[in-house]
Amino acid sequence: MREIEFKNTKEKVVLKFFDRTSDIFNDLEGKKCFFICDANVLSAHPAVTTWLDESKAIKILLDHPEAQKNLESYKKIIEALKVNSFTRKDYLIGLGGGATTDLAGFVAATYMRGMRFIQIPTSLLGQVDASVGGKTAINFDGIKNFVGSFYNPEQIFINTEFLSSLNEQEFLNGLAEVIKHAIISSEESLNEIFNEKSAIVAKEPETLSKIIDNSIAVKESIVSEDFNEAGKRKFLNFGHTFAHGIEYANRKQPILHGHAVVIGMLMASTYSEHKGMLDAVDLEKIKKVIGSFNYNFSNINLDVETIVEGMKSDKKNQSEKIALILLQGIGNPVLHEEGNIENLTNFIRDFAENFEK
Repeated sequence: MREIEFKNTKEKVVLKFFDRTSDIFNDLEGKKCFFICDANVLSAHPAVTTWLDESKAIKILLDHPEAQKNLESYKKIIEALKVNSFTRKDYLIGLGGGATTDLAGFVAATYMRGMRFIQIPTSLLGQVDASVGGKTAINFDGIKNFVGSFYNPEQIFINTEFLSSLNEQEFLNGLAEVIKHAIISSEESLNEIFNEKSAIVAKEPETLSKIIDNSIAVKESIVSEDFNEAGKRKFLNFGHTFAHGIEYANRKQPILHGHAVVIGMLMASTYSEHKGMLDAVDLEKIKKVIGSFNYNFSNINLDVETIVEGMKSDKKNQSEKIALILLQGIGNPVLHEEGNIENLTNFIRDFAENFEK
């Protein structure tokens, strides 16, 4: 096991890397813990189920975490914590992908005004993004992450063994955030992902640990400067305003978040080039890196009017303008508030008509 301690303006967070899944649970001995678990993870990792049963830990299982990231689940968990006499000094543990850790974090942030909290992200998306940075949330009225808060875990446990059970598209779902962190940080980082593509796809543990380390370092360097998203942290939303619109257009048949983000990054990069901010060479490099991975977009609906409607509801917007993170170059993101919605809509329409799924 190795540890990394990083600090922001509120408190320290300890990131622990474990070589074996079993070591994680040795670290939890003697703690009173309430687990919010992705049931699919437990099915894929029987040893985790065995430990939970033997330890008699109290747990709530989520069969469909993204669909259950809502007020109903939140109320059920709060009631269970109360009935089982958990206090602020006890531990709430989120074990699963990003949707599970989002929900767990929001519960921890609000139960008795905040209880101790540990994240055990089991997806690549969770390990590089959702568990890092203190954002917690639930979905509301069809809008993703509409109700939430900023609340850091005390510790984050990372183990790449969990990633072995992810299918190709679930793995690529998380890789989207790795690619995003590279695009907003440096051309060197983006080149590294392209050069390590074969090892990444093969899930080689050493390579995965390296890209997870690098991705977390990018996010933490930004979060440490701007925990409450007043400025620089907004750069982490690169591709996400478009992505939230895409997810809104597909809300009746939810799609993988990372796949929406990948299309969103392509939209944001192309729009940057369209507005004369990004060189065509940089745009082609971004397309080349993303295109080198086998993303399946076949089930994604790109209904233009609905996408724009969803983008208008984004919580980062101010006034009548849509807040976008665009690029003035690889490693040089900028905030752009788009007031000409008609032009933006026409761009999205052109993009959607020419997008190859």
